[in-house]
Amino acid sequence: MWDTKRQIIWLATAVIFGTFVVYQHARDEAEGFDPAYFALLEIILLIVIATMFYFYSRNSDK
Repeated sequence: MWDTKRQIIWLATAVIFGTFVVYQHARDEAEGFDPAYFALLEIILLIVIATMFYFYSRNSDK
């Protein structure tokens, strides 16, 4: 059920959509962009995606 094609599609969608959302949050009221804040949010996003990917990819043969 969790084959390679679905893994690639899920990861690509999560990274693209997540990066778009993180980019919007890294902008301030004056339409400025804070690269350090963006990097922090992107790292947190990638950690969350990696954690979810790990849990969903484990074998359920236990």
